[in-house]
Amino acid sequence: MQLINKLSMRSLLKKNTINVHIFLLSLLIFIVFISFMWPDTQSLIAHDEGLYARRAKLISDSGDWLSPFASPHHKTVGSYWAIAISLKIFGISDWASRLPSVLAGYIATLFFYFTSLRYFKPLNSLVASLALITMPIYFQSLRTAGPDMILIALIMAQVYFLTSAKDASRRVFRWKILGFGACVAMSFFVRSLAALIPLASLFPLIFVLQYMRSLRFWIWAISGLFLGLIPLVFNLLSAFGDHGYSGLVALVSFASRKADVTEWNLFSSLPFYSTRIVLLTFPAFVFLLPRMQSFSKRIFFAKACALRTELNALTILFPLIYIIVLSFIGTKHYHYLLPLVPLLALNIARMDLIFKRGTFKLETSFAGVMFVLYMLSACALYFKRDDLLDASFYTGFFAVILSSILCFYAFYSRVFSRRQLSPFALIFAFLMAQYLTISALSASGIIWSTNKELKALASAVNGECKSGVYLYGLPSKDETILQFYLDHSYVLPSLGGLSAEHGGCLVAVESSKKQVLEVLSGHKISNFYFR
Repeated sequence: MQLINKLSMRSLLKKNTINVHIFLLSLLIFIVFISFMWPDTQSLIAHDEGLYARRAKLISDSGDWLSPFASPHHKTVGSYWAIAISLKIFGISDWASRLPSVLAGYIATLFFYFTSLRYFKPLNSLVASLALITMPIYFQSLRTAGPDMILIALIMAQVYFLTSAKDASRRVFRWKILGFGACVAMSFFVRSLAALIPLASLFPLIFVLQYMRSLRFWIWAISGLFLGLIPLVFNLLSAFGDHGYSGLVALVSFASRKADVTEWNLFSSLPFYSTRIVLLTFPAFVFLLPRMQSFSKRIFFAKACALRTELNALTILFPLIYIIVLSFIGTKHYHYLLPLVPLLALNIARMDLIFKRGTFKLETSFAGVMFVLYMLSACALYFKRDDLLDASFYTGFFAVILSSILCFYAFYSRVFSRRQLSPFALIFAFLMAQYLTISALSASGIIWSTNKELKALASAVNGECKSGVYLYGLPSKDETILQFYLDHSYVLPSLGGLSAEHGGCLVAVESSKKQVLEVLSGHKISNFYFR
């Protein structure tokens, strides 16, 4: 009886610990969402974010959710659905276009945490989850309009369903494998043929879990696949009805151009992605680097149990296959690395957080280095304060100062204090320092908000021009951003195509000012804007 009470108490304590961790992760991602609500400092990033938001606006305005484009489109319409739904419900705004990403990021982070709990203790899983959130590439995707974070949520759902179904009852197994198949299909709806790479990278896990020869697995996985393919099939049929075979060929031809496989592309892509994964997962590589020796021994020399084999398939083989396949793609975009980041971050949970075992000398030194870097950043912000809004400057400046204090405290308490900081507290301190800094800098518009001037121009034009706005001669990025923010905009291919009877306003590039004023002198253009 006493043993049962102890076990129940441990179970309750673990459950309460997990609930606290979920609350902390929820709070951190909620703060990201709150940062969208500062409209004076926020704007869409050109070029991709503006493109996804503009195309989603087209779907929302036209009401055509299957084939809204006048010409054959190179992506499945699922890339824009989530943003279009948000814009339809909440109206045209920065935060509405970014809302699906932060929601998907929240779901992805929870799936990551619960997947980690299968292999590690709650505290280790929390550390890995915090490291994931503070990685620049992951954090930026949380607050960027686009399908990338939705794809990550679908991938993490696939991983969770596969691993948790292994020990589930027959009934639960069916639902989880059905969910796995549906998530695979929806990945193609969201990211077209790009979803093939993470799917191929998952095959070692499927093999290790002994699903390859399981008829029951394939029946339910294929059933889920067909269920999830329904919106994609309707999208393709609609595109075929509007554009014929060219509506389908556009998807394949775009993918083939991206996957330009040559010897030179392999040579150039591998260094590009290798350096970006180190820079954009900072400071995760600091945690992995000093433990590579014991890490390799654990994988290659120790007698692996079933769970360890699963873990290696996830944390070693998935990233390895993904980066190899990605290196053969001619086009180099750093956001293509995002699907491997959560599985790479799962390695961080391998750390031994027991005080007596881990010395954490490198991390302690790193905290001291980060203190210096944060102080230098604070100085840089101070000298740039005249170029920033007062609220933006003070938000960023004091966040960086607080981050430097956290890092200094972590360094001092481990080196000079008699009562040393625990390894978890050390890691938590400079992970939160990074979170504070990138949250404040992004919320205040100091980073990742490059088109505030265009947004302000669109706001002024919307207030003065109710009959429509013509865009002429603008760079494609400016044109894309303005088309999202303007209420009624029309791209003017040439000045001769505008009838003298048409009114409205015109936004044109500064270099065409003389020509525009001469050609349109007799037109009913109420206002001209040049930039």
